[in-house]
Amino acid sequence: MLIRLGSFLAAGAAAYIVLSVIFSFVCLGLGHNTMEMMYGGTALYVLTLAAAVEGAWLLPDEIRNSPSVGRLVQRIASR
Repeated sequence: MLIRLGSFLAAGAAAYIVLSVIFSFVCLGLGHNTMEMMYGGTALYVLTLAAAVEGAWLLPDEIRNSPSVGRLVQRIASR
């Protein structure tokens, strides 16, 4: 569970940064009108959430079952 939560947070943060940069470049390059502002603001959060869920859900079994991740989870849980 902790591994999926961590991967969700990591994928979400990475997706948010990438998408916000892309939408910023689009706004600077193509101009900024009201419809684009509403679409970009909404799409940024929706696509970030989708990327984070996909990253957490499709986490490879090799990563989840690796001994180093198991030790990390035990160390976090023992605190």
